Amino acid sequence: MSIVIVGLLAVAVVSGIGGWLLSSKQSQETPVKIMMFVGYFWLLAFAQLLLVALSYFGWQHFTA
Repeated sequence: MSIVIVGLLAVAVVSGIGGWLLSSKQSQETPVKIMMFVGYFWLLAFAQLLLVALSYFGWQHFTA
């Protein structure tokens, strides 16, 4: 399996676990919890992808 696929799967798993943990603590109705999970999932996914992109850029920029 490609390292890119493994990395994207790792981001999805970490975002899923983080979104579930953050949304399960709320005492809301089920549809609201689902919407909060989706929001937290994408927030965490984009934050992780931003960190990966910045670290890759720094690695390429400072090692060349």
